[in-house]
Amino acid sequence: MSVRGAALWSMGAQYATFTVQFAASVIISRFFLLPADVGLFSIALAAAMLVSIFQDLGITRFISGQPQMEPGALPFYAGVAVTIGWSVALVVTLAAPLVAHLYEEPALAPLLWLIAASYLITPYATVPAALLVRAMDFRALFKVNAGSALAGNGTAVALAAMGFGAGSLAWGVLATALVRAALANWQRPVRPRLPRVLAAVRPMLGFSSMSFVLSASAAIGQRSQDLIVGRLLGLAATGLFSRASALAGQLTTLLTGAIGTVFYAAFARKRDAGEPLAEPYLHLVACYTALNWAAMLGLALAAEPLVMLLYGPNWMGTASLLRWTALGEIFFVAVPLQMDVPLLLGQIRRLVWVNLLDTFAAVAILTAGAWISLEAAGLSRIAYGFVWWVIYASYLARLMAFPFTALLRVYLRSGTCALAAGLPLLLARWSGHGGAEMPFLHLLALSGLGVGLWLITLALTRHPAWGEVRAMLTALATPLRARLGR
Repeated sequence: MSVRGAALWSMGAQYATFTVQFAASVIISRFFLLPADVGLFSIALAAAMLVSIFQDLGITRFISGQPQMEPGALPFYAGVAVTIGWSVALVVTLAAPLVAHLYEEPALAPLLWLIAASYLITPYATVPAALLVRAMDFRALFKVNAGSALAGNGTAVALAAMGFGAGSLAWGVLATALVRAALANWQRPVRPRLPRVLAAVRPMLGFSSMSFVLSASAAIGQRSQDLIVGRLLGLAATGLFSRASALAGQLTTLLTGAIGTVFYAAFARKRDAGEPLAEPYLHLVACYTALNWAAMLGLALAAEPLVMLLYGPNWMGTASLLRWTALGEIFFVAVPLQMDVPLLLGQIRRLVWVNLLDTFAAVAILTAGAWISLEAAGLSRIAYGFVWWVIYASYLARLMAFPFTALLRVYLRSGTCALAAGLPLLLARWSGHGGAEMPFLHLLALSGLGVGLWLITLALTRHPAWGEVRAMLTALATPLRARLGR
C-alpha cells in the first residue's frame, strides 16, 4: 500500500473513531453525567494508566520499526505482552482501595477494578495491531479501530442512559478492549506463547529496557494531569479540565494523528534505504501545522459557543480552559514524531534524558498553575507548550541536521494560513457576536468561510500542504469518476 493510500485509510479510521467518541462524549455530558462524574472517572483512568506504562514496553514500536522480523518469535512477543498485561491488571486491582482512600472517594475502587479487567484483554491486540502497522495494512486497522470504538462508546452511552453514572465510562473501556482484541486477531491472528529460553525475546527486551524508561517518563507527564488537578482542585474541576483537554486532543488526533502512524512506518523504510529524513520531515511539519494551527485557532476563538452548543450550561466552565488548551496545542503539534524519529535513528538513550526534562517541566508547570486556580491550570498549558516546543524543536533540528531557519519558514507560512482561517471568527468576537449565545448556523457559516480562506491562502502561499490536499482530493475523486463512467 502506498503512503498516500495508507494515509487515506488511517485518516478514515481516525475520522470514524473521532466521530464515535465525540458523539458519545456530547450525549453523555449533555444528558447523563455531570462534571463531577466525568472527573471521578478521569482520576480513576489516570491512576490506572500510570501503572499501564509497564504494559507495552515498546513492543509495538519494536515490531513495526525493525528492519527485519523473525516470524517465529512473534508468539513469544505476544506471550510477553500478555504476561505483562496481567501483571499490570493485578497491580491496579490491589492499588484501587489505596487510590480511593487517597482521594477520599470510595467510588474510585470499582472503577479501577473495571479498568484493570480491560488490561487482562488489551495485550492480546498488541502484536496483531503492530503487525498491521508494519505491513502498512491500514485498511484492516480501520476495521479494528473503528469497530472497537463503536462497541466501547456505544456501551458507555447505553449504560449512562440506564443510570450507571461514572461506571458507564469504565464499562466502555472494557468493551473497547474486548472488541479490539477480537478484531485484531481476526485480521492478523497471533497465539501468545511463553518463551522457553530468554534468547527468543532478547532483541525485544533489549529495546524495551530503555523504551520503558522513556514510556514511564512520558506517562508521568501526560497522565498525571487529572491526578494533579483532582488532588488540588476537586472532582468537578477535574471533569472540566479533562473535557477541555480531551476535546482539543481529539481534534488534533482527527486531523493528523493518522498521518503520524503512516509516516512512522514510511520513515522506517527511508532509514533502511539510507535516505535522509530532513526534507520529508519538514514536509510533514508543514502538513501538521497547516491543518492543526488553523483548527486550534478556530477552536480557541469559538470556545464559548461551541461548549454551550455541545455540552450545555453545566459545562460552561470548560470554555476558558478549552481556549488555553487549544492555544497550547499549537506548540505540541509544531514538532511531530518527536519520540518516533529519535527511536528510528537509534537515539533512545539521549531521548530518555530529553524526555525526563520534558516530564519535569510538565509536572512543575501544571502543579504551579493548579495551586493557584483552575483558570491558571488552563493557562499553564500555554507555558508548558512553549517549553515543550523549545526542547524538542532544538533537539530534532540537531538530530536531523536541518537549519532552524527552515523550520521557522514553514511556521511562517502555516501561521499565515491559520490567521486567514480564524479571521471570520476573530471579527465576530471583536464585533461582540462571538459569545456563548452565537447560533449554530452562524458558527457553521463563519467556520465554513474560514475553511475557504484557509484553502485560498494555502494556494497563494504555495504551502506544501496545498499539494497534499489536491492529491488527496484526486485520490478520492478517481474511484467516483470511474463508477459514474460505468
